[in-house]
Amino acid sequence: MIETTPTPATTKAPKRWPGFSAKKNSGAFVRGIINLALVTVAVRDIRRRHDDEIKGKRKFWMFAAFAPPIGPIAYFLFGRKRDTAA
Repeated sequence: MIETTPTPATTKAPKRWPGFSAKKNSGAFVRGIINLALVTVAVRDIRRRHDDEIKGKRKFWMFAAFAPPIGPIAYFLFGRKRDTAA
């Protein structure tokens, strides 16, 4: 039989993540808030418009709106019909 000696329990300091500073975390938070706002505004706009005011299918733009930040921006640039008679 092989005898092993127990190792003493040592307390290790918690790991530090040097790549994640408070400044980087706040930037990610701000980007997250902006993305959430874009998605919310785009979905609300898609739901309130009639089918003849949206270019393409409503389901496609609803799906695209949940791909931040490109989806909502694409919807606002290409998905809404502009009123040129005004």
